[in-house]
Amino acid sequence: MTFRHPSALIWAEEHSLASPVRLGVLEVMAFQQHPEIYARFGSDGAIRAERESVPRRSVARRVGETLVIILAVLGASAPVAGMAAIGGDEFDFFRMDASRSVPIAGVCFAIAALAQLVLLIGWLISGARFSGLLFGVVVVAAVTSGFTLAGIPNISAIDGFEGWEAWYPPVLICLGISVISAIAMLLRFRVRAPETQEAPPAVPSPTVAVSAIRSQVAGLPHLERQAIAADRNAALATLHQRGLIDDAQLERARTRDLGTLFVMDGESAHK
Repeated sequence: MTFRHPSALIWAEEHSLASPVRLGVLEVMAFQQHPEIYARFGSDGAIRAERESVPRRSVARRVGETLVIILAVLGASAPVAGMAAIGGDEFDFFRMDASRSVPIAGVCFAIAALAQLVLLIGWLISGARFSGLLFGVVVVAAVTSGFTLAGIPNISAIDGFEGWEAWYPPVLICLGISVISAIAMLLRFRVRAPETQEAPPAVPSPTVAVSAIRSQVAGLPHLERQAIAADRNAALATLHQRGLIDDAQLERARTRDLGTLFVMDGESAHK
């Protein structure tokens, strides 16, 4: 997780005057290089540490997701373009001789068939879970393929184009793949990716947490402890100057051991 504030001091300087102050968050900012420590800072620290532990998507996964999107766009748009080339002739939306429109349609449906075949194989390999996006792609391809199968012979007959048979197979293949894909996806309609429900992270009791925190902080290099303490104290002073904490809170916070300010949040909540 990338922190928006590089230090506790900057967090304190930018903290909204309308928002309540959580001192545990302040120390998370001071300890942000040590998730193993701030994970014990009450619920605020535990949640942020859990987010930090979530692995980022790999480059291969991002590339795969991008490829799926590209193939889905091709699988849906290419047959629509192919049908439009034929439909423009047949319904006089524009005038294009069948000797041009039929080959264009054939190429479009060949691209669509290849894209859908790759999508189908990838869908099967990835667990064959129902996907509304992919199902929509194959339905569009099936419908446009059906219309184009009827349109190619008609427009070719009108224009006297005798070479249309060579461009017919791509449309048939696209229709076959899309129909097979649609049936397979409908059979797997109830098989969907499981919904992940994130359980709240376990938060140790303050007594147990404080004991462990003191031990962990003591294990840090002396200069690093000094830098963290200076950042924390500067942030506390800034909050006080801005009127976000009073004199008593400032003094109590300064006297607490490093890493234990979150306990004050709990005390405030019970008042």
